[in-house]
Amino acid sequence: MITLITANWLLYLVALLIGVVTAFWVWAATGREASSVDSFNADDGLLEKAGEPMQPAEAKPEPAPAAAAVPETAAPPPPKAVVVPVAPAPEPQAEAPTTAAAATEGAPKIAPAVGEPDNLRLIKGVGPKLNTLLISLGVTRFDQIADWKEAEINEVDQYLGTFSGRITRDAWIDQAKFLAKDDIVGFEKKYGKL
Repeated sequence: MITLITANWLLYLVALLIGVVTAFWVWAATGREASSVDSFNADDGLLEKAGEPMQPAEAKPEPAPAAAAVPETAAPPPPKAVVVPVAPAPEPQAEAPTTAAAATEGAPKIAPAVGEPDNLRLIKGVGPKLNTLLISLGVTRFDQIADWKEAEINEVDQYLGTFSGRITRDAWIDQAKFLAKDDIVGFEKKYGKL
């Protein structure tokens, strides 16, 4: 087989080129023309309509389907009543208090967030699970984390479980100070690209 290829390599090369050219021709011929959807026309009036509120379309009542003719048959007799003994209900237990103080009793005592929440995942070391955990603890802003002192760090660290120690190890406080001030250049110099 090798001797056949080496003796006729030019024919194999020509056959390969014909195959490539044919494939390109088929690919180029399959609807590569520009459609009206692909082009932008500023004079079509759609930009002016974008600012107008949409009016709901009037709902047209649909005609009820015609009832199929069903031959009348005698209705089956009603089922007989069955008496089932019921056990007495257990005594209700005292419910857990639902006040806001009881709900936050299990959360660390940190300053509440003021303003729109930040994307805490920009902090190196905060992934999806830690982000969800921090939000459940009421931590949603960089300025909250930037203001933490040793007491708050230890308190929040207790709630992190397997992620305990990440606050100091990954320098969340320092990172949050950069991000709270929108100092992206300083952040990237010290911690790398966002």
